[in-house]
Amino acid sequence: MREEIQNSFGRTFYVIEYKPEQDFIDTVWLGYASQNDLRKACEVGLQMLEQTNCPYKLNDNSESAGPWADAVTWLEKEWLPRAVKAGLRYLAHVAHKHSYGETAGEAMQVSKIGEMLEVGVFSSREEALAWLKNCQLKPTEANA
Repeated sequence: MREEIQNSFGRTFYVIEYKPEQDFIDTVWLGYASQNDLRKACEVGLQMLEQTNCPYKLNDNSESAGPWADAVTWLEKEWLPRAVKAGLRYLAHVAHKHSYGETAGEAMQVSKIGEMLEVGVFSSREEALAWLKNCQLKPTEANA
């Protein structure tokens, strides 16, 4: 299950794929994304979460640009309740150091998002994937 979302210029700025063999949703942001683009992509992401009920998500911002820290309030109010209801529990956020993406990830950690989800902020996909794999080894509430 994979989708690519394009902006008004016809450029792909968001790729989302559920990887059942590794049990996580992989999202990659490419280039610049406006606040409207962010909301459009998050809606597609929520639909995939609702279809898969997958608790693990990789949010890769290493190839993106844009002032996303301002979006945290919207994410808390609109995205978070649906994401939690759909089963999301762990969010690995990848961004280059000293970037808008890193600032947004840090803001998520200390926001309501960080209270409702376990959020890790990383500078590489490899670190984020290792963290998600470790999260998958934790006992779930049903198994605890």
